[in-house]
Amino acid sequence: MLRVIRIVCLALALVAAATSWPRAQAGAGAKPPDAKPAATAGDAQKPAEPAQDLPEDAKAFNAAAGEKNPLKRVEALEKFIADHPKASSMLLSTARNQITASALAAFKVSRAKYLALADKEIADASKRADAMPIYSTYNRLASALVTAGVFSEEAEDFARKGLAAMDERTYMDMRKKQYERSLASYEKATASAAGSKPAAAGAAAPIPPSPAAPAVPPAADPETPASATPEKPSTGAAATPPLPPAPNYRFAMKDGVMQASLAAPAPPRPAPPPPVRPTMPTEAEMRASLKTERAPALATLGQILMKRGKTEEGEKALAEAYAARPASSTMASIARVLAESAKKSGNEALQLEYLTVLALSGRITADETKDFEAAYRKANNGSLDGLDAMLDERYRRDHTRFAVTPFTRKPAAKPSGRTVLAEIFPGAG
Repeated sequence: MLRVIRIVCLALALVAAATSWPRAQAGAGAKPPDAKPAATAGDAQKPAEPAQDLPEDAKAFNAAAGEKNPLKRVEALEKFIADHPKASSMLLSTARNQITASALAAFKVSRAKYLALADKEIADASKRADAMPIYSTYNRLASALVTAGVFSEEAEDFARKGLAAMDERTYMDMRKKQYERSLASYEKATASAAGSKPAAAGAAAPIPPSPAAPAVPPAADPETPASATPEKPSTGAAATPPLPPAPNYRFAMKDGVMQASLAAPAPPRPAPPPPVRPTMPTEAEMRASLKTERAPALATLGQILMKRGKTEEGEKALAEAYAARPASSTMASIARVLAESAKKSGNEALQLEYLTVLALSGRITADETKDFEAAYRKANNGSLDGLDAMLDERYRRDHTRFAVTPFTRKPAAKPSGRTVLAEIFPGAG
């Protein structure tokens, strides 16, 4: 028995030795992994570069715009403009806008200040009335007051003056003058493009030496005689290096105030397209354009009059603006005021009409939706059946569909054997 155990142990030892030998050979032939080179002082991690610091004029703007009190902010921004007249145009323009907005935000206590700013804007607009009609300034001031919830006497005055300046004859004369200026600019640009001839390639005009800066010969080579040293004509004073591009800013509200920060450089502007000869609009086109421009101004005046208790005149102005079919946002504002007026007067048909327009605009509120459904129930035997179908039919009626002609690609003369795979949405293929 002992003899058998010894034979088995010997056999196991031989098997273990036989299996370990190839592994040892492979391990001996394998190359050890390359050792990593020791880190040098130059390869040490570099400290993060500090964030780009704002220019001094931007810091001054942020300090002025960061004033929490609107009236003090106006004073600080006015001082910023006076102290930094050569600041970035982006900063100066934003500062002026913030002055007006801040004065409007505190209109109850800064009424005189805001009106003084408005008078200055009107005076400046009067000086450039040929390029920009004065009514646009009046209408913008009135709209800004309405947006801020200010329906004051001054807001009504601005709105009335804006509409008064939009009479048909004055408007047509202005459009004709705009056409004449555009035509003159086109003819001047065309003549300038035709008169400019490109310089011949490789032909550069020699630059005469400047008497104030005599030519200085280069240092002579030790093996070259002085008489053989060539003289180069002087190019005069050294060329002025190009000025660095003006910083680009982004503006964002932070803690309720406007602040500036550096933005990525603005991309280069593409080359302007070739000038196109302007066309003089017909009188029918100008009348249609005037009607479109008057609609928002009428809507603003109508809202002001309604808030000031002049209901009859306000409804008349709003109805005229509504009939002009202005932009969706303006239509929603008109419909909201007229729906409320119809509700007060008990005119359920008009209320449903205006609430339908408001619903289709996507700007209807939850309370207005309740009124809309209630008005529809009254007109539909107490049921909401058919409401969605009515809205669909009204949308199709008010939004004229236009014909679409499918594009047909001409077959290639020789098949390329290639297939184009396109996805409407990523992953759809």
